[in-house]
Amino acid sequence: MRKILTVAVAFCLLFSLFCGVLTLSAEQLGIVSISSGTLNVRAGAGTGFAVIGSLQKNDTVTVRGSQKNGNDLWYEIEKGALRGFASAAYITLQTAYSPDADFESYLDAQGFPESYRAGLRALHAAYPNWVFAARHIVPSFGDALNAEARVGKNLVASSARTSWKSMDEGAYNWDTKQYVAFDSGGWVTAQREVVAYYMDPRNFLDDTGIFQFESLSFSASHTPDGVRQIFSGTFMSGMEEMFMQEARKAGVSVLHLASRARQEQGANGNALGRGYVLDGVTYYNFFNIGAYKTADKSAIENGAAYARARGWDTPQKAIAGGAAQIGRGYINMEQNTLYLQKFDVVDGGNGYYNHQYMSNVTAAKSESNNMKKAYAECAGALQGALIFHIPVYTGMPDTACAAPQSKNGNNDNTLVGLSVAGYSLTPTFYRYTTDYTLSVPEGVTAVTVAADKSDGGASVSGAGVIPLAGGETTVSVQVTAPSGLVRTYTLHIYGGSSAGGGVPSVGSSVYTVADCITGIAPGTTADTLLAGLTAQNGTVRLVTANGAAVTGNVATGQVLQLLSGDTVHAAFPIVIYGDVSGDGAVTSKDLLLAQKHILGITALSGAYLKAADSGKDGNLTSSDLLRTQKQILGITSPIL
Repeated sequence: MRKILTVAVAFCLLFSLFCGVLTLSAEQLGIVSISSGTLNVRAGAGTGFAVIGSLQKNDTVTVRGSQKNGNDLWYEIEKGALRGFASAAYITLQTAYSPDADFESYLDAQGFPESYRAGLRALHAAYPNWVFAARHIVPSFGDALNAEARVGKNLVASSARTSWKSMDEGAYNWDTKQYVAFDSGGWVTAQREVVAYYMDPRNFLDDTGIFQFESLSFSASHTPDGVRQIFSGTFMSGMEEMFMQEARKAGVSVLHLASRARQEQGANGNALGRGYVLDGVTYYNFFNIGAYKTADKSAIENGAAYARARGWDTPQKAIAGGAAQIGRGYINMEQNTLYLQKFDVVDGGNGYYNHQYMSNVTAAKSESNNMKKAYAECAGALQGALIFHIPVYTGMPDTACAAPQSKNGNNDNTLVGLSVAGYSLTPTFYRYTTDYTLSVPEGVTAVTVAADKSDGGASVSGAGVIPLAGGETTVSVQVTAPSGLVRTYTLHIYGGSSAGGGVPSVGSSVYTVADCITGIAPGTTADTLLAGLTAQNGTVRLVTANGAAVTGNVATGQVLQLLSGDTVHAAFPIVIYGDVSGDGAVTSKDLLLAQKHILGITALSGAYLKAADSGKDGNLTSSDLLRTQKQILGITSPIL
């Protein structure tokens, strides 16, 4: 009997090797168990397949299946948008998920989309006491991403790989070939795709990333041992009891406070954590509150002034004051998770996108790593009933946003020149303008499109000799940056071959019509503007940036559309000099927005930046602020 069993086992093993496929009974969590470096993720089960990504030590993945290649076992893994194969030798399997009708019903009741559930099921299997609450967000994912991807809003270290750095308008200086610095220098604007990745909660549904969604209210289960783990090897080692005491008073998670201090101070601490002397008194500010650069003071100086104004002249006072502010200003303002403190997508009385503790786009994820380590040091803490508030947006992509580019090339996918031999483009070429029109006489059968790339390492497609069939010919010129990021320039060519009829155009004897429409006084109504424009071979309409018809006053950021039938032939942004906020009036609010741009606190772009440039010289300076101020005070007439 034993011999029969042995033969049977051998046959099964031989069969599995021959077929090359092994199947797991259910999805499981896996932990990357490499000692150093990274673990390659490949397109197939074997080293002969292309590397499509990498994993770090202690990363958590969902293991969806397994496959043999010879004697080597490979796991089919998923981590956020990364899906592929990794060597099973370096992944330790965790508890498997068994079908759980009650849990599935709970996910239904919470309204978790299917794209969330693989990660939540794996977590539930490993930590059955954890509670996952869906936090339904009012803004759509697209709207929130547009707001969070604005220049200067979310940052990466200037030392980050170049593919992570934005080269959008206002984020990069083409004259100096330098990224525009923010937050006292050392930080630059994050590329939109990087922001999207860190904003997508589905990328972090593992037993480490999940901690950016943990409720940050005080918990009696937290102990000094967890804080000690966070502070290990730092200058704050020995401050555990002070943090415990003040966290309890403020009603804030002590692990959150400790992690936040570690995030802000680093291991060795800055001058605010170690103490900054003003007029002979030493002040402390462990959380860097108020520490931002202004025209006349460094971030450290402003942070120290903030501490002095509040009497934080001992470490304990600084911890107590900071804890109270975090509790009062964030946790009790509906921003009760690391994620919501990083991405202000809830309205706790401050509107959306404005009340964000950290500008570092990776901060919430980084702090979640510290939180996980701290819990691991508290015996049994990870098996408790931890509560996680996980954002769920409307309009989310079907799959998780892809991980940031692993290539180190830059994101320069712009052109320095785009032309059609013998013809002029409308509007005049500008590297950030991607939509153009031109007309050619009837009978022209082809045109030659030339595209000059900005970066020698980029690639261009779609230019060259373009045949014309008459009517409208659309030409797409694609520029691929060294990083792989793609930008498309579109040409709408009217006429040629058997084309009939005239080409739509718009002009005015009242306003200036170029690449945008200027010469508009504040308070001008939509009807007045339209009456001052003359359209040939087409019609015009005024819409908001979202495409809604404008019936009231004209404002910066609105768009005049030139139509041929129902087709938009051209679009002209509205610019009212001084109206930086886009509300149609010129007030102190506009002055403040322009000032923040100059100081590098927030950035303007497009029509809003042009509106702030009242001197019309392409440079926003204090002189422009003075002109706007005189206009507000009635000293000068509106700038047209």
